[in-house]
Amino acid sequence: MSPATRMVVFTAALVLAACGRKAPPLPPELVRPEPAEDLVAAVVADGVRLTWQRPLRYSGGQRMNDLDHFVIDRAPAEAARPTFVHVGRFDLDDQTRFRKERHIEWVDHDVVPGGRYLYRVLAITLDGYESAPAGPVSVQYRAAAAPPSGAP
Repeated sequence: MSPATRMVVFTAALVLAACGRKAPPLPPELVRPEPAEDLVAAVVADGVRLTWQRPLRYSGGQRMNDLDHFVIDRAPAEAARPTFVHVGRFDLDDQTRFRKERHIEWVDHDVVPGGRYLYRVLAITLDGYESAPAGPVSVQYRAAAAPPSGAP
């Protein structure tokens, strides 16, 4: 066998031996994102504004770079056992940026005056791993008073 052929065979064997295995697989609970932090609901003129802080790590403690979006769930606050439904999604587009947006804000415009609501937020990675919910937080929507008639 010529030296060139040996080198090709050796390189192919080396590539095949290392193919597809970089580290042992991690259990799902270690690659779930941590929950969002500091979830706050506030009444604003056109709905309920939710604000929260983006998680920066997986629940296993490693730094996270693949957070894809947040899902916002809402339930009526009067229910003894609230049933949450998805009411919104906040997509992220800064996965490749060095400095990620930390403060997130989203407004629910589909609320009725006097309605009491519970909100929770879930963080979702590009691979579909879901955090534990942040919240719930409770709020009662009171629409802003209409300006007096004849006001400029």
